[in-house]
Amino acid sequence: MPLESPRNWWQPFNKEERLWFYIITAWAFVMFLMMPLGHLWNHNVPQETYKTTPAEFKQVTDDFIAKHQRKDAEGKPVMMSGLEVVDAPIGKDAFLIAQAWKFRPVLVLKKGQTYRIHMSSLDFQHGFSLQPQNLNLQILPDYSYVVTLQPNETGTFHIVCNEYCFYAGPQMGHDTMVGRIIVEE
Repeated sequence: MPLESPRNWWQPFNKEERLWFYIITAWAFVMFLMMPLGHLWNHNVPQETYKTTPAEFKQVTDDFIAKHQRKDAEGKPVMMSGLEVVDAPIGKDAFLIAQAWKFRPVLVLKKGQTYRIHMSSLDFQHGFSLQPQNLNLQILPDYSYVVTLQPNETGTFHIVCNEYCFYAGPQMGHDTMVGRIIVEE
């Protein structure tokens, strides 16, 4: 009984190998087409970017907070976890600072209304991750990033820094860098 010689890699594929080859080729072709065609759909976060400085952005944000800060019944400014609570003007610009280790101010938005939120960092690279919506951005100093939002549900949404921002010796705080956006009726 003669022994079969071992199959060489350059010999034609068998039935199962051809099936996998066709599946892989078809999937590679689909993925290749999705690169240029992906731009036809709005799957990326719409974003504008402007050049700024940390000092300029801080001044603009401080002015925004002074003008729109929420007041209680006695006329005192409302604070939440040591941060100013601000009623963002509908259809206009709102400002948010990322700074070790906080996002400031707490923004209050109205459901169904459109807002332009400018974000910048005063010190390091930070991340902006709006949870549970899974909106993610990278925020750098010297740039103002603008995101247009139209909230469609009410509640408190947390902003988490998802970029490791800095280690300052014994004062680590990246893990506590959480901000808030509150959406009301």
